[in-house]
Amino acid sequence: MLSSCGGGDKYKDGTYTGTSVDEEQGSSMYVEITITDGAISDCKMVAKDKEGNIKDENYGKSAGGALYEKAQRAVKGMKEYPELLIEAGNPDDVDAVAGATVSGQQFKLAVKAALELAK
Repeated sequence: MLSSCGGGDKYKDGTYTGTSVDEEQGSSMYVEITITDGAISDCKMVAKDKEGNIKDENYGKSAGGALYEKAQRAVKGMKEYPELLIEAGNPDDVDAVAGATVSGQQFKLAVKAALELAK
């Protein structure tokens, strides 16, 4: 899953990557952020489950029923984070999305890792 994002503080122009891993669940979040004129101008995000599969429309399908629906709410919610980052301009100001709070924490950590490289 790839999404776009932007906003924020002054950073060095370029493209930077960040990753975060949820040790408890084994899932990971990868972001690639582009900085233009000192601010986030683009961001691609990929979330993976503990097996390394991209969290997309198939995420949780094998669990079926209510668990699949819950997994899909999380996928839908995490797709909002890049746009929320654009609006907020700072990962610390991005509010959690219902159903995707763990993904939101991972997103913020991955964005912060990328932004550390852009300082």
